[in-house]
Amino acid sequence: GGMGKTTIARVIYNNLSSEFECMSFLENIRGVFNTRGLPHLQNQLLGDILGGEGIQNINCVSHGAIMIKSILSSKRVFIVLDDVD
Repeated sequence: GGMGKTTIARVIYNNLSSEFECMSFLENIRGVFNTRGLPHLQNQLLGDILGGEGIQNINCVSHGAIMIKSILSSKRVFIVLDDVD
């Protein structure tokens, strides 16, 4: 920890994200997963990709996975997952 990996990832994300249709930078995956759960991360990812429009609150992990797969399969997407355990 403390070596600036997140900062480097953020700079790369900011420099490359304009080349993609949709993008998402999900920080502190481990902490959010442990405190709020996977459905929250799925909601955050879909919210970023769809610009917050048309998102229903995902409560079921398998339903969220199906939604994410169907949406991402037709788009050019850049996703950075930070602090994954």
